[in-house]
Amino acid sequence: MKTSQLSSLSVLMICLIFVLGNHTWAQEKKEETTTLPEQQKKVKALEHAKKGQELLKRKYWKKAASEFEKAIAFQPESSVLHYLLGVSYLENSQASKGWVEFRKAVLLDSTNKRAANDFMKIWDFFDRKGLLNVGTPEVEVLKVLGKPDRERNQKSKSQLSYGFMWVNFRQGRLFALVDTRGLTAELTRALNTMEFQLPPRWREGYRNMNANSALTEYVTEEDTVQNYQQLFTTQRLLKQGEKGSAKAMMNHMKSLLEKSHQIEVWNVIQEGDNDILYEWRVAKNEQAPAQHEIARLIKGKRDMHRLAYTNRKLPLSEETRTQWIKLIQSAKLILAHPEKMKLSAPQKKELADQLTKKSREIIKLQLQYIQNLDVKSMKPYFTERVRNLITSDLLKSARKQAETASPEELVHSIQLEDSGDQIQAKIKMKNGRTLTTLILVKGKWEADTIWFK
Repeated sequence: MKTSQLSSLSVLMICLIFVLGNHTWAQEKKEETTTLPEQQKKVKALEHAKKGQELLKRKYWKKAASEFEKAIAFQPESSVLHYLLGVSYLENSQASKGWVEFRKAVLLDSTNKRAANDFMKIWDFFDRKGLLNVGTPEVEVLKVLGKPDRERNQKSKSQLSYGFMWVNFRQGRLFALVDTRGLTAELTRALNTMEFQLPPRWREGYRNMNANSALTEYVTEEDTVQNYQQLFTTQRLLKQGEKGSAKAMMNHMKSLLEKSHQIEVWNVIQEGDNDILYEWRVAKNEQAPAQHEIARLIKGKRDMHRLAYTNRKLPLSEETRTQWIKLIQSAKLILAHPEKMKLSAPQKKELADQLTKKSREIIKLQLQYIQNLDVKSMKPYFTERVRNLITSDLLKSARKQAETASPEELVHSIQLEDSGDQIQAKIKMKNGRTLTTLILVKGKWEADTIWFK
């Protein structure tokens, strides 16, 4: 055997002995941490933690991390130790390791303010980059945020949990974010919701829920929620409907705005204690550009509901201003998820009245679509079961009848019926016959038969 081969073999043996020695030491260390009395574990953890903190002060990040790792071996359920280890990793340019430790820290104790603050700094960084916008593919979120702390899958829905944040997906794309701190199951269920109709080319950009509010932001196709010229917001301020009037909430929001912005315009368009429409314009400052907002606050049974249109393309034209005032004024506060509720007689009457009015508006639109042979606009009003049956030929055959039909005759009343664990709405014509049956699909009423056939 050559000398060089002998040397290589010697080095290999030395390395192997070193690895085995370390493995034996690690095993002994593991046994020590599991067999020591609890009080001694706390003492040893404290010794390493003190050394780690001293090293942190002296900016010896790697050595500090080593001490905190040893401390955690004795006290693995300590939120503070995981947080300090996360800080050490982060300062040592090991961001991915730091991110994992911050998550462990907040999972062990969501009231650990320092851990929660640093966790949210990282989370907000990803948010500002647009990673957490509605529509982001799940694979992209996993690629950037890493393996989740928990994962749930159910048919077309999935959920990734990072610390106290949940990222919900539908059909493999991001749908909503949930900050679970202080959020109860009761608050996640809306009692009322706002019904409105946005112009074409608007889309959901961001959805977030926490213990204070449920928020959805819409942008145009050209914009993002991080960099927009126009933004439409719908928001539920949780439990605020129980605490005061819509007018009082508006005044509170004004006082908060005055602290951070120079208000140039504040105008109440439609006065009301429990339903108020107003607008404001603020000047540009270091944090945000100048903007004009038209907003409405409505007091619900439990929550306060807010709709707002924000425009940064100033000055706002009178035509645009009028358009959005009308749109926001036409929005209605309705019962949320009536298909899952056992409705009382007054609630059923309220829902039937709302559906009657809304159905007449929709039928009026559909009569125009029939005249224009507009198949594309017609289809979304019908369930998937019958949607593909709507063709140009079918609309042509209905044209003559559509010329003389009136929404009031076609939609005389609504009859609500329970069907299993859901509620259905039969549209009754003036002659007493049923025009079609409406069923709720993902919160939207759709016709389950083609009424003009």
